[in-house]
Amino acid sequence: MPRLRLGDAVLAYDAAGAGAPIVFLHGVGSNRSTWAGQLAEFGRDHLAVAVDMRGYAESEADPSTVSLPTFALDVAALIDHLGAGPAHVCGLSMGGLVALHLWRERRDAVRSLVLCDTFASHPVAAAGHPKRMAEIEASTMPELARARMPAVYAPTTDKAIVERGIAVYAKLDKEVYRAASDEVWLQRLEDVARSVTVRTLVLVGEHDTITPPPLSEVLHALIPKSRLALIPAAGHLVNEENPTAFNGLVREFLYELG
Repeated sequence: MPRLRLGDAVLAYDAAGAGAPIVFLHGVGSNRSTWAGQLAEFGRDHLAVAVDMRGYAESEADPSTVSLPTFALDVAALIDHLGAGPAHVCGLSMGGLVALHLWRERRDAVRSLVLCDTFASHPVAAAGHPKRMAEIEASTMPELARARMPAVYAPTTDKAIVERGIAVYAKLDKEVYRAASDEVWLQRLEDVARSVTVRTLVLVGEHDTITPPPLSEVLHALIPKSRLALIPAAGHLVNEENPTAFNGLVREFLYELG
């Protein structure tokens, strides 16, 4: 497993294949392992990269340094380190927000965007933010995983996928998770979305109750060169729940870009 040292932080990442780079960014309750299927698929003809955000899984950092803009600058540094920019950047949920921050901070590193199950702002989640943070304070990560993760998936999703997601969530560093969660649901990125000039694919699971399809519709409306697609038989983690549809749509998008 390769690592990149950035000051006091260390980023762990996986890379497969060669060619035009595509970088995959995970959500707030996950890590780079969620993209294993995509590294296998897109590594056939791209340089496919998945990274643990600082403090997540095998990446290292002081929790006090955790923030979405810092995550974005870390991703830019990784792209620079690989000598692979500009890159296609694919982010899911929090990863989509990080991708938007990356566009704001280092648009020279971005060739295109794939924004999955994410948003420019989330009024319902913002209203519930104090309650959510109180639950984090009062619970262990395994307790939060069991309470929250089943609702992330579509009812028809394979139970083995659900259990794997619960296991990943349960092992997250609580301080890092708290710091990231304290930012994610309060984002207001409408102006950033309007500023995006690269081609963008917006994807959302038809059964996503965490970031419901109307939020992706708003995001699509904000980004001038965007296309929106609904992924059937999937909830919030579309790449794992319906990889055939997800991979097909992303591959078609990349093919169109040339």
